[in-house]
Amino acid sequence: YLESYNIDIHLFIKSFNQILVMAFPMVLAGTTLTACVAYYIFPYGWSFDLCMAFGSILSATDPVAVAVLLNELGAPPRLKMHIGGESLMNDGSAVVFYVIFRDRFFYTLGVPDVGSDIGWAEGFKLFFRLSLGGMCIGLAFGLGTVFLLYKLKRRLSGEDSVVQVVVTISSAYLCFFTSEILSTCSGIIAVVFLGVTVKTLGESMMNDKHLMHHFWEIAEWLLNTLLFTFAGVEYGAIISDNQDTAGVDALFTAKDWGYLFLLFVLLLVIRLVLLVAFYPINSNIGIGSSWREMIFMWYGGLRGAVGIALAIALNAEVWHFTHGMADVNAMHEYRVQSSKLFGFVGGIAMLTLIINAPTCGPLLRKLGLVDSTETQLKVIDNYRQLMVYEVLKEYVAMLSESRFRDLDFSVVREHVSCLQSIDYEALQTAISLHKKETPPSQYEAPYLKNIIPYLYKRSEGGEDEADVEVSNKGDLKEEKPLEALAEEGDVGEEETNEDDGPDEEEQVVETAVVNTNLKSLKNYDRTSLFDLRVEVVDQEAHEERLVFIKLIRNQYHKLIEDGEVDSRGFIPYSLLRSLDFAEDEAHRGLPLNDWDTLKAASDSFAKPIEAKIWSLAHYKRRLLGKNKTRFDRDYFELNLQVRQVFAFVKAHEMAAKVFKKGFLRMKDDKGLQRKGSLTSTEKVILDECSAQIALAMASLEKLNARDVALSKSHYACDILLHKAASYFSQLSSRGLMTQRDASEFVSRIEKELFNVSECQQLTHTDELDASRKKSFFADLTKSDLNVSITASGFITMTSSATTNLGKSAAGKS
Repeated sequence: YLESYNIDIHLFIKSFNQILVMAFPMVLAGTTLTACVAYYIFPYGWSFDLCMAFGSILSATDPVAVAVLLNELGAPPRLKMHIGGESLMNDGSAVVFYVIFRDRFFYTLGVPDVGSDIGWAEGFKLFFRLSLGGMCIGLAFGLGTVFLLYKLKRRLSGEDSVVQVVVTISSAYLCFFTSEILSTCSGIIAVVFLGVTVKTLGESMMNDKHLMHHFWEIAEWLLNTLLFTFAGVEYGAIISDNQDTAGVDALFTAKDWGYLFLLFVLLLVIRLVLLVAFYPINSNIGIGSSWREMIFMWYGGLRGAVGIALAIALNAEVWHFTHGMADVNAMHEYRVQSSKLFGFVGGIAMLTLIINAPTCGPLLRKLGLVDSTETQLKVIDNYRQLMVYEVLKEYVAMLSESRFRDLDFSVVREHVSCLQSIDYEALQTAISLHKKETPPSQYEAPYLKNIIPYLYKRSEGGEDEADVEVSNKGDLKEEKPLEALAEEGDVGEEETNEDDGPDEEEQVVETAVVNTNLKSLKNYDRTSLFDLRVEVVDQEAHEERLVFIKLIRNQYHKLIEDGEVDSRGFIPYSLLRSLDFAEDEAHRGLPLNDWDTLKAASDSFAKPIEAKIWSLAHYKRRLLGKNKTRFDRDYFELNLQVRQVFAFVKAHEMAAKVFKKGFLRMKDDKGLQRKGSLTSTEKVILDECSAQIALAMASLEKLNARDVALSKSHYACDILLHKAASYFSQLSSRGLMTQRDASEFVSRIEKELFNVSECQQLTHTDELDASRKKSFFADLTKSDLNVSITASGFITMTSSATTNLGKSAAGKS
């Protein structure tokens, strides 16, 4: 059902006559040639009917592994249609031929009411009944399913989306049961046409396409896994020499293994002969074909689920029908034949999966079917450059946060490869874009003191990159060493004159700030206005505190999704577990105290177990020569604590923002509360949140500052690398990049993430210490930079730089 639903309907309709040729005449010819191999070459004395059943089983191709490969490598749609369309239809036709010759073979068993002596005329009649009957039943169930999907039209209702999924899976199994059991038609063909009908008419009626697709993907994966697991157990019993299990001695000998490999080679020859013989027809009808596609179709004809299922069913039915036969020798012979047949089918499926499937990718590239054109390479390179700017903007945004003020660029440059080649101009562009994309009420100037010394360079003529520095107010400042302004806490009191009033331009700036605040208030961005006339209500505080805990939980999950918190291990366990304890206390009317509950949740088995696992993994890599450093457990635990604190603080800050917006009053409450304000109850909850954040940050002051800064830097690298991986994943999901190209970038990013987790270096390549940074700013004049350094230590862009960068950013766009 899933394969038929995922098919390209437009190409399927255009190539339908081509698919019919590959599905019926080619399958019948392949069945006959394979039967001849079994009848004339194999020394097992199989009847020709059993050989034809054997040939029909091996004629069913299963391109699941190949289809995944084609999607990952970005193969052309026509090749996908050839592989997928042939598999869909030849599965049904192979089952039709199998049913006919299975019944003829069962008739030779001599068991009453088992099998039938089907003649040529009856065989053709049965063939058309199975195929056309299955098609009609599938179309009927498809139309009924589309009608039910149409009636379940509440798109905003999650319940209707779930019911739609239930409708599709119920329709698929009822369709198969009705066609295969009740009507004795082809169940596979019925399900194929059911899926095609639903895809054509019902796709637009699905409320949640992602839910539908993901459910069927999981169902297909689970069912295929169960089938191959069961087949593996049966196959192992058959090829073993265990008389109690197989019922005979040495059922599969070395000679049989030789015949298995011979059969594998002959099947490749047969498929090549068929494709070459039908190539003049297939290349001139439907959507056409090329010799390269023909070669890949020859090599990519894997055997799998359908063939294994038919072989298991045949073997089980033979053992069942021969039970209690009077002729013990005949019973023994029939069972040996069916078991050996299953052994060959399982062996062919195994060989195609371990030989053909892994080598299909190199063959595709060798044939030039997935080669990237020059235009595609340019597009990919453009995506890579855009990714660099996205990561750089994220880096600039991080530098605007107080927790990353001491983030040193040398650490980022060593672990985040995409930022190794950035220059000063790229940084300026990223700052400009970040400022434009951030609402004015939320914008914070980035702290650039730890990145400017690494990127800024003088020109060859000795002149600076900027001729003059202009402040935000437009006046030329008196020359002063930048080092003094960049020092933390230097507010420049020597230049402040309390008696002087603001000049005209300063008043304009202040007016602009006021207007900005008023606009923010109108848009409800500034939500720190409290109406304290309304007293705190304990019941409201109790309920709002529970809501706030749920908000924190949601933010933890968001941090996990965004990559700021690893989804596995001690940190997510302790964070989420602490909220369980905090929620219990909140139900008892106690204030928010999840920092203490986090410390309680941290005192569990998870931390020492994770440390032991990392220690063993680190020791293994040392033995292999991949790592020369010893595992530092103290730093490992410190790193966990630092990341835990940062995740805790970030989640609380984000939850507080959501809480403010959610509880902001949009209208007066009987004249008791000001419109656009929060009550004293909300202030209590927010104060409790602030207290928890303060406790968390205070815990870091007890740790070694150098180790905390290093751990913080590695944490920032993780965030940036996850940002890059997320960018490529989004491109792939939107169809802008093939899975192959995206996976190549993501795999490199995963290696970099692993290197970050392994790094325990206190210093990194070309790292500048505090004295060298101080000397750098002291040696520069104010005309060196296109930025203005504020007294608080922030380095912000000047008006002249903004103008130039605006033109530069527009040109780059």
